[in-house]
Amino acid sequence: MRIEITKGLVLSACSTSRNNLAEILFPAGEYLATLTPEGQIEILNSSAGKAQFSFSQFREKLSLGEFVLLEA
Repeated sequence: MRIEITKGLVLSACSTSRNNLAEILFPAGEYLATLTPEGQIEILNSSAGKAQFSFSQFREKLSLGEFVLLEA
């Protein structure tokens, strides 16, 4: 699926270069999001890493207007 982050957010994410958890800036814009085998929603930032959310966390971000679902 594709989502839009409406304003820049600093999210806890797994760094692709170091393979550890870090605070990474996700600037406003469109991102690819996938469903993991563990039932989490993973937002991919190709240059920095990937952030994972439970469905309830993702739904909260949608209701706050921080995320917009563009394509399912």
